Order: sequence, then structure tokens, then C-alpha cells
Amino acid sequence: MQKVIKKRIIVIAVISLAALAIFGLIRSCSKGTGEKFEYSDVTAGKVEKSISVTGVLDVSNTYNLLSKAAGIVEKVYVDFNQEVKKGQVLAAIEASSIDQQLAKLGTQLESVRLEMAIAKEDLESKRSMYKDNLISEKGMERAAMNYKTSQLKYRQILLDYEFSKTQKSYARITSPIDGIIIQKNVVPNQPVGVNSLLFILVPSLKQMLLTISIDESDIGLIKKDQHVLFTVSAFSDKTFKGKINQVRINPIVKGGLVTYESLVTCENNDQLLKPGMTATATIEISKKENVLRVPNQALMVNPVEGQSEDEKNIVWRKVDKISGRLPVEKVYVEIGLRGDNYTEIKKNLKKGDKILIKYIKGSKGSGK
Repeated sequence: MQKVIKKRIIVIAVISLAALAIFGLIRSCSKGTGEKFEYSDVTAGKVEKSISVTGVLDVSNTYNLLSKAAGIVEKVYVDFNQEVKKGQVLAAIEASSIDQQLAKLGTQLESVRLEMAIAKEDLESKRSMYKDNLISEKGMERAAMNYKTSQLKYRQILLDYEFSKTQKSYARITSPIDGIIIQKNVVPNQPVGVNSLLFILVPSLKQMLLTISIDESDIGLIKKDQHVLFTVSAFSDKTFKGKINQVRINPIVKGGLVTYESLVTCENNDQLLKPGMTATATIEISKKENVLRVPNQALMVNPVEGQSEDEKNIVWRKVDKISGRLPVEKVYVEIGLRGDNYTEIKKNLKKGDKILIKYIKGSKGSGK
């Protein structure tokens, strides 16, 4: 008998628990069907408008050092990242053939110089003899012609000599600036030609250049001297600063998209930034401090069906006494700067007003 009673108690308990569970589920579902309103306060603060872009870092004011002579590289005196001074020898091209040419031309110069001196002395002698009627005019003219010929010959050889000296100087590759070697394209025993790129130098790595791509829909907002904040993956926890230095009007069309390049100058005093790094940048288009503002969602939410889309600049303010179906009232506002997260409000709202930013329509009942 006791076993039967015990079984009955267990069955009743199970039925009761099931009933409670079903009731709770029904109540939960009933609550989920009601309207929901989410509000935010009208606040005073900063409103910012910005554009997010990507870009690539590079050095500014590079110097490409080209070879002015052809030959075999004899020695290289510097390496990557090395600081150099203006006039410092960076490399040398083997110049034995030029040395031989200079020696040959030097000998020819000396020989022609002697010829010229003899011809000059002969001309002066002939002029004296012509005055004393000891020779004919033709004899004097011949002496003058010999002297002029020796002068022309000397000048030609001197030009060749000076040209070879210049070529000799080109065999010594020197730095045009005080700077840093960021690229080296030469090694000993390597042949180089005229205009071969030997080195790339920069005056300093303390200033970098960020080239960013601006979509055609945003290019009208970009102006010189706008502030730019950016990050690089190597230092993701650090924000770097820069300024728009140039907005290029030449379009770049790729994959059906049109973009425009803008150049950003940025300080790199710690020399953390390296050429070739990819940056994610934010351009500050406009900013206002300490203005009345609401979240952007407040201007997009609509709790009334059939409201005309022509009605712009409307927000819904919470009311204490509900006169109609909704606990909010329509307010027409005058807006200023529309930022990334907030919009400036100029009229018809005050600080502390609660504004609707999210509305979920329910199937029955209403709630807050």
C-alpha cells in the first residue's frame, strides 16, 4: 500500500513540474511578442567624420645613384642601412684602361706642347726676317700656319685628356648627400654599364611618405593638411600620425573601381616605420567639439508604419505620459555635422532628453 502511495506522489510531482515548465515557456513566448524600445540620452561631446583607407609606406626624397662609366666593379665600400657623408666613396670601378689612356694622352700633350713652342719660336723668327726683307711673305705665312696647326692639335689632345680625366673621376662612385643607403645593387667583379642603378639613398628615415588610395565617392572630401591616423601590423598597439600633403587628380582604374592617390607625410622619429609596410589609415574629414549630439541610429529608427520617407531629420523622444499608443513623440530637428557615430543637433532637443535608437515591433501588446 505504501508503495502505491509513493508511486502516486512521484507521478503527481512529475506532472506538476511539467505543467510549470509549459507555463513558463508560454509566458516567455508571450513576453517576446511585445514591442521593445531602446533609448539613448542626448549628450554634449565630440562629433567626428572620417574615412578609412589603406596605403603603403615609402621613404621620401630618394636619390638614385647611377653609374656614369661602364666597367667592372672593383670594390664596394658600403652596405645596406649604412649612414654616409656627402662625397664619401661608395664603390670603385676598375679603370686601368682609362689610366693607360691618360698616360698616352699626357705624353702626346707634352710632345705637342714642344712642337707648339718650336713653331712659335720659328714664327717669331720669320716675322723678324720678313721685316728685314730676308724672306718672302709666303714663308712667314707658312710659319704662322704651322704654329696655328700645332695649337689646334694641342687643344684637341687637351680635350681628350680632360674627357679621360672626367671618366676617371666617374670610376669613383661618391655619395651626393649625407644620408642612408637603403638599396645596394653592386658587388665586386660585377660588370656595370652607363646609367646602371648602383645605390638608392635617402637623407633620413625620420620622415616617411604614406600613399593612400581614395575611392571616387570620397575624393571630394579630401583636402591638403587634413589629419591622418594610421596603424601598421608590426605595431598594432601604436597609432601614428600624418598630414595630407598632396591630392593627385590622376585616376587609377582597376577592376572597374576608380581611386585617386593621396600622399601623407608622417614623422618617424623612432624609426619604427619601414618602407613597404601596409597601413590602415583614418582621415579626419571634420570634427566639432562639445556640441549637442545623438547617435546616428536615432535618425534612422521609425516606430510608425507608413511614415513618409520624405520626412527627414526626425527623432523620437521618450515621453513620461503616454497619450497615444507609443511612449515616444516625433521631433523635427536641425542637424549639423553627421559623423561616424554621432550627429550634431542644433535645434529642438536638449541635453538629457531620451531618444529612441532601436524599436522592435511586437505581435501583441506593447512594452518599454
